[in-house]
Amino acid sequence: MVEVIPKHIKDVWDRWNIRGAVILSLGLQAILICFSPLRKRTPRRLLIMLVWTSYLLADWSANFAVGLISKNQGKDLKPDDPPQDKKLMALWAPFLLLHLGGPDTITAFALEDNALWFRHVFGLVFQAIAGVYVVLLSLPNSLWVIILLVFISGTIKYVERTAALYSASFDKFRDSMIQALDPGPNYAKLMEEYKAKKDARLPIKIILIDEPDKEHSPPKLGHPSLALTNRKELTHLEIAQYGYKFFNTFKGLVVNLIFSFRERDGSLEIFENLNSPEEALRIIEIELGFLYDALFTKMAVLHSLGGLASRIVASGTLVAAFINFHKKPKKDIQFHGADVVVTYTLFAVGIALDFISLVLFLFSDWTCVTLSSLKDDPDEPLTSKERFFCWLLSFRQLRWKTQECHHKGWHKWTE
Repeated sequence: MVEVIPKHIKDVWDRWNIRGAVILSLGLQAILICFSPLRKRTPRRLLIMLVWTSYLLADWSANFAVGLISKNQGKDLKPDDPPQDKKLMALWAPFLLLHLGGPDTITAFALEDNALWFRHVFGLVFQAIAGVYVVLLSLPNSLWVIILLVFISGTIKYVERTAALYSASFDKFRDSMIQALDPGPNYAKLMEEYKAKKDARLPIKIILIDEPDKEHSPPKLGHPSLALTNRKELTHLEIAQYGYKFFNTFKGLVVNLIFSFRERDGSLEIFENLNSPEEALRIIEIELGFLYDALFTKMAVLHSLGGLASRIVASGTLVAAFINFHKKPKKDIQFHGADVVVTYTLFAVGIALDFISLVLFLFSDWTCVTLSSLKDDPDEPLTSKERFFCWLLSFRQLRWKTQECHHKGWHKWTE
């Protein structure tokens, strides 16, 4: 009988399928964290295709690798395999849970992905069960402490991704913008008190106070520095702060909320008093950047006390697991040499990607605006922290391409 697949190819597949699937999953994570931040400011289809393909394959490769590991745990050891080799592969299962949590730079490729947050809850449960099943098959396992630490880190990362998808879903995003309604005065209770005091012959008088004119109402979005006739240009930090203010004010447009004249007049006042059109474009650019991060990344979730605490625990447990594994003696004797190299690669690249995420987290626009606020006095000198933020933001001053407008395309944008 003719074999469709030659035996030597089957042997290579049986020996390297798990290692290949794990390395593929790790490589896709590296691609996503390095290239997905470029998606929001580039029209290059090749780059967008690369991010889209990696995003779709990332979950599939991790799930596929978990299935291969669980299947391999039930097989007998081959004569040339080290005695503890399968126990080391059980450590790779929580690493794949870590990969399913995804990088901070992308949680969804399209808005429709956010609506599938509940499916990710089930995915978290089933992947956790699969990881526990793989570990149970490997018991007794001298690596159980290391496995537990990586499992904690992976679970936290998966919860972060699910929380980011939930917060960016249509219903949750809309509910976060809807404020409690003002019921207004309780006229029934007012008349009851009026009648009771009148029956008791107590002095009583109702005074009607007119609402202030809209022309004399204080601006809600404005800033004292914009009222100056000879004011200086806005600093990089002030531009980021205005972009964040507009993001929090108008992000409801994504979920079809309607705003009042107060928001319109406040934003119009700001843009009318800017020094140059470039300042307006930079504010809009920052605003749209915040909106992109809130809808497609973990930034909005991480820039909170809960997100900061979860990231510290996740990174700390991963580093602790690496230290414990590195200190373990006789690794070359108990485990296959290639599997030890793969494990070190998982730790090294995982910690490196966590470090990159930390750098992006600390030096992002979110950090600058959450740790500072617009000054009430425009003449007040900048603090050392604000000067550092301005210096940091100055490196990303120009983020759009200069385009020439031709007469042929002019009507397309003005109709």
